[in-house]
Amino acid sequence: MIAVISCLHFPDDERIYHRQIKTLLQGGYEVKYYTRSTVTKNLSGKGLAHINFSDTLSISEYTKLVLKEISNSNQILILHIHEPELFRFAINVKKVIGAKIIYDVHEDFPSIINTFSKWNKGIKYFKERYWILKERLFLKEVDEIIVASSAIVNSNYRHQGFNPLLLENFPSKTFISNLEIKKKIKNSIIYHGNLAPERGIIELIKAMEMVIREIPDATLSLYGNFRTKNFKNNVCQIINRLNMNKCITLHAHILHVDIWKKLEEHMIGVIPFNDNALTRIGTPTKIFEFMAAGCQIVCSDLPPMKRYDIKGLKLFQSGNVKSLSNVLINSMKNISNKDLIYNQEKIKSDYNWDCISGKLINLYKRLLS
Repeated sequence: MIAVISCLHFPDDERIYHRQIKTLLQGGYEVKYYTRSTVTKNLSGKGLAHINFSDTLSISEYTKLVLKEISNSNQILILHIHEPELFRFAINVKKVIGAKIIYDVHEDFPSIINTFSKWNKGIKYFKERYWILKERLFLKEVDEIIVASSAIVNSNYRHQGFNPLLLENFPSKTFISNLEIKKKIKNSIIYHGNLAPERGIIELIKAMEMVIREIPDATLSLYGNFRTKNFKNNVCQIINRLNMNKCITLHAHILHVDIWKKLEEHMIGVIPFNDNALTRIGTPTKIFEFMAAGCQIVCSDLPPMKRYDIKGLKLFQSGNVKSLSNVLINSMKNISNKDLIYNQEKIKSDYNWDCISGKLINLYKRLLS
């Protein structure tokens, strides 16, 4: 049996649940899936036991409860973790039951520290080095590493004898096979994901004021959870001050299976990220989702956006409200269906999870052999 554990992601996370766990189930593996979330939907089914704990528990309290449950079972052969907050927990599991550890790396964490820490450069550098030291110590107990992007460096896994398995965040064909490009709301724009300052949400809202002057029926739908209450209040105040309530709508996070219908309905998919250490490295999953749903893509002119074969990609200067508004206006006026069809076919032929999912099964077979 396999134990998959997350302490910060939604249970229906597209990478963890919809791609990896479903692939393992199809491969005949039995999985115990532990999550810590406000979302109470139970995902248990044939071969899958989903146990969710309230996110009112601290990560320490949560992992103690999971460790206690896992310790009572000798059936767990592999522990698959998805956050560095689970380092100590994973080591304890290995000590107690001898399970092998898969470390699934979603982000370049020194870049996260550099982006979000408010300390000066000296203290930031110390925090980065300390995090890298912690990871290196943890890697002594790790059996395999999976990375979500080739740009992730962290403590340099290859120098420590690992050959990380690259599993990019490509969408599953299950969700994209029936999407239609023709079902679009005229002049509609969509963003989905975390709502936070580094994502360029404020700049996007301000850009919409200029877009509306040129295209009065343009609309923007924002789907996702706010990282902080203060930022949510700030966003709402700006929308009210600019009198944009009729054209900008805020929606809470919705299940991954439901976001596809929303993407299918919108003309423009926007990725308005500001330029920082994190966005210069991480490839946003939504760029592939926009391609699959036939959305015209408007995104910041950052390196990750240009790693793939995408037709008609519209780039703007990161953080520049005027540049963003101009590109949005131009994109709504000049959409090439030929480019949209090319992008959708590219997802179906190359940039999909089904093309790479066998690598995950091979890794598990290797560990269990």
